[in-house]
Amino acid sequence: MLYLQGVVYLRRGDFPKAQAALETASQIDPNNPKTLSALGMAYVDQGKYAGAVPVLEHSLQLDANAWDSRWTLAKAYYHQQNYDGALRESQQALNGSHGAAPDLELLLAQSLTAVGKYDQAAQTLRTFLKNHPKDPSADKARRWLERLAADGKIKQ
Repeated sequence: MLYLQGVVYLRRGDFPKAQAALETASQIDPNNPKTLSALGMAYVDQGKYAGAVPVLEHSLQLDANAWDSRWTLAKAYYHQQNYDGALRESQQALNGSHGAAPDLELLLAQSLTAVGKYDQAAQTLRTFLKNHPKDPSADKARRWLERLAADGKIKQ
């Protein structure tokens, strides 16, 4: 019940209430990967990346196939400047998602850029634009490609 309440709060964007409900749910059942994943999402949505990392890592120990948990962990790692971790988790999340979350490609491109793999980042952005030309983030991806080229990081 608390898990479902927490998820409803997450979907409504009420992250503090989601966090409270999910923390209580995780105290009742500390080994429920879905509860832990949702709690990690509540933390990340509030910018509480340090709190999110151990919760999400525990969630993935319990369910290594949860690509959405990996995506959220990749975001937390990225914001903590753990770019290698962000790259690893975003790659695995993208593979596990089977195209269900196009924004994962953008996080992967960010992570690749952060570790200096500019050509791979550009290829990821091109693939995103090819597969999702009308996505709301397409303009951002185009500008990013242009910036990489203008900065001499990639060839046009």
